Amino acid sequence: MQSNLYEIYESSLFQKTLKKFLGNGDTEVITRPACFFVRLKSEGTKFVKRIIIFPPNGFTGDEIALLNPHPEARRAKVKIIGKINPTKKGFKPLIREIKFSFSLTRSVPTEKTSAYAKFSGKYCKSQLKSWKNWFYVVKENGWGNFHSLINFSNEWVVALLEKELVDQKTIDIKSYIEKLSQPEAKKLKVALQKVERIGDKIFDDAKFVSELLKFSPKILVPILIQMLNVQETGKHENCTFFALLLKIAKKNKRQVLEEVRRAIELKSAPYYYLEDLDRKLSKS
Repeated sequence: MQSNLYEIYESSLFQKTLKKFLGNGDTEVITRPACFFVRLKSEGTKFVKRIIIFPPNGFTGDEIALLNPHPEARRAKVKIIGKINPTKKGFKPLIREIKFSFSLTRSVPTEKTSAYAKFSGKYCKSQLKSWKNWFYVVKENGWGNFHSLINFSNEWVVALLEKELVDQKTIDIKSYIEKLSQPEAKKLKVALQKVERIGDKIFDDAKFVSELLKFSPKILVPILIQMLNVQETGKHENCTFFALLLKIAKKNKRQVLEEVRRAIELKSAPYYYLEDLDRKLSKS
């Protein structure tokens, strides 16, 4: 009988691994389309550690053929602990059953409506990985900026992630918020907090997205660009703000492009996202 996430998470083997790797701080489980991340609720701004839980045939990308961007990482590495059975005391060996797909450079074409990239033999490579040894998934030269991990086994698998972060800029939206009436300012702040809290799951709520996009582009666009500086917690918050900017650009391309180019000049948000927005909007 197949195990479920609750049984895996509550097992003595996983709890022992969690305490050893993350310590005794408060944790939360982040649910992705085909895997789970366990993180400390209070993470550092320079270095983070997380645990990846793969269900049978699970993967870290939003879709199995997509590689996620990781411009927030200066470098990152993963160690596969092994296959886990909640009734067993130790991990089971995993031999060449995790497929690691990665870009060779930062300059990879991305999807029209997102910051994600499809695997391409021209820009990417794949390797089959086994348990016990650490391996890099992101390097400082841009190698692995896009990557994904796929569990080819029919069992649950646990892996450790260590990530060194690039320096983050401070989010500064005060001057834009002050241009709104008090009720509108409060409404927008609550909406932004929701995006930070649940990330790309906001797109499951079409009404929420529609209401958010009703704000004037003159106010909303520079705010969303500033929000690209948000700390990533595994919920794809940065990619969510990126996608919202693309939605606004469908009707206000010039406005978005001007603000993006201004931000590039001022270096007020992560260059990766700004460059990709500039490239997409210049072509469309």
